[in-house]
Amino acid sequence: MRFTQFLVVILFFGSSASAQELSLPKIFNDHMVLQRNADVRIWGTTSPNSVVTLMIVDLRVTTESNENGDWEAFLPKQNAGGPYRLIIESENTITFEDVYFGDVWVAGGQSNMEWSIGSNIDNMEAELNDAEYPEIRFIKIAHDISAVPLNDLRHDAEWKIANKENARNFSAVAFFFAKHNHLEKNVPVGIIDDNWGGTPAEAWTPTTRLQTVAGYQESSSEMLNTNIDWERRFQKNDSLNSIKYERVQDVSNFLKYRAHETEFNDINWKEVNLPNSEPLFDFVWLRKKFNLKSTSGAQLSFGWPGKFTVVFINGKRVYQKGWEDARIVHIPAGVLVAGENVIAIRTVEDWNSQSYIGRAGEFWIQTHDEKLSLEGKWKFSNTVEPPMPKVIRYEHRPGTLFNAMINPIAGYSIAGAIWYQGESNVGQYQYYNELFETMIEEWRASWNQGSFPFLYVQLANFQQKRNDPYDSQWARLREAQTQTLSLANTGMATIIDIGDADDIHPRNKKDVGYRLWQSARHVAFHENIVHSGPTYRGHVVDGNRIILTFNHIGNGLQNKGVEAISGFSIAGSDSTFYWAKAVIDGDHIIVSSDQVKHPIAVRYAWEDNPDAFLYNKKGLPMVPFRTDN
Repeated sequence: MRFTQFLVVILFFGSSASAQELSLPKIFNDHMVLQRNADVRIWGTTSPNSVVTLMIVDLRVTTESNENGDWEAFLPKQNAGGPYRLIIESENTITFEDVYFGDVWVAGGQSNMEWSIGSNIDNMEAELNDAEYPEIRFIKIAHDISAVPLNDLRHDAEWKIANKENARNFSAVAFFFAKHNHLEKNVPVGIIDDNWGGTPAEAWTPTTRLQTVAGYQESSSEMLNTNIDWERRFQKNDSLNSIKYERVQDVSNFLKYRAHETEFNDINWKEVNLPNSEPLFDFVWLRKKFNLKSTSGAQLSFGWPGKFTVVFINGKRVYQKGWEDARIVHIPAGVLVAGENVIAIRTVEDWNSQSYIGRAGEFWIQTHDEKLSLEGKWKFSNTVEPPMPKVIRYEHRPGTLFNAMINPIAGYSIAGAIWYQGESNVGQYQYYNELFETMIEEWRASWNQGSFPFLYVQLANFQQKRNDPYDSQWARLREAQTQTLSLANTGMATIIDIGDADDIHPRNKKDVGYRLWQSARHVAFHENIVHSGPTYRGHVVDGNRIILTFNHIGNGLQNKGVEAISGFSIAGSDSTFYWAKAVIDGDHIIVSSDQVKHPIAVRYAWEDNPDAFLYNKKGLPMVPFRTDN
């Protein structure tokens, strides 16, 4: 209950009633950004029934802890500015230095949001050289899981000022977004970097709420089972996980098995054809003999080696791949011999223990005089080393990340959230719309700030292109994301044009941040701009063609493809889709096909990795859609 704009007294329940020093959650520390133009919530614990006084700028706010020592206060609305000192007094005094008021955003999701500037994004060095922005601050929330909601983070967190050194570890998407916010609004910006690669949306959603969401009742019931000692189970799993990654990342201990040596006896190994169409499991060893006429200028190509791959030729290490991109290997002089050679590969995939080696047409060794394909029969064994420890990804289970990484910071006053996730839910696309909307609603309920802006990225184009139209799971997941725009104060950045067929982590993060910012300008700052690419509005059937209309076209439509408009397919009553011809006619697009005389449905960019080159004149891409149900 607020008595005046300077006095807040709110009693709630929580900690022990014994005497205790003043403390605040770990989200509060030096260099933090507090939300401008909002009543900023500050909370913590002290001795029961004690007076707590907060002082910043020329404000003095007083509250009192309850019988358990919990307290909460609100700083009245402040304009952007700083630096300030925040002093909090009770049983003892806590002082936070270099505090600013500005815009605060939670940056959530999986690896494409987590992906840092220093992880080889496009133009990485240039971007790092333009990272000195002392009024942009990031705080990284450490990975953690819990079966029950936590009141505070269990790992220390620290607000970092943007500079070349610190920015290497910042979320790239969030940093580009923050730069737009900072430069265009002339305010400090704080990013709560709260994400975990590979995680599904259900892990970021309260477990109890998932009891009513289709597809998640059973898994959430398991996590709510109080007869399970979850902390003990997590600890045991963490120990196995440590052993797993010690072995996965090992580059020398496995040499004791001697499978890399030329004279190793592989007579009892199985045979496998590479590139392999079926996965190879655990710690995979492969060996092959090949003959060369000469050895000068030797190079080796895999096409796409696994994430953790080491290669030996004639017992000598020639290649070691960790997280970096695949590349052609230049083989040092003296490794190869004229005549018979032996190549040995050790590879392991940490994500799901499923390894694939090679790619058709890109798996070879060559010298100045010849080029030999390495495709075909290889000797194979996955019993040279003990099998990979069986580790459960509890960070994928319902509620575990919400409990440990969201609930402890919920209530820290924010402008809104940006989100980049969905790849890990593609296999359950049919549940994603309800799940995602539920997650957003629950975050908003937890913050108690009403329907704060929630801006998210639609999945990029990914995987190999296909010749004929098909019903894509990635397209279905994108459709579920589009449907989530029905929630108030949401915005979506479409990036169907800047993905990478070979990499689920496209390196163009700058455009992603920019497009999220366009949504923010409209949703959060209420600017009357074209903030989205064209979106399907409606259609009419006109004989053997379908005429489409769109929203968000601004000054018009444009095709950036070098040839005819691509990406459209069309179907008649048999629901068989064929590639379609499309032409721009003013603000409309007319679609037809000689193979469909009586069309009833159209799809656009309805593939994993479509050819999608339609934009509005602002340069924002058309949002994928279908007219059939």
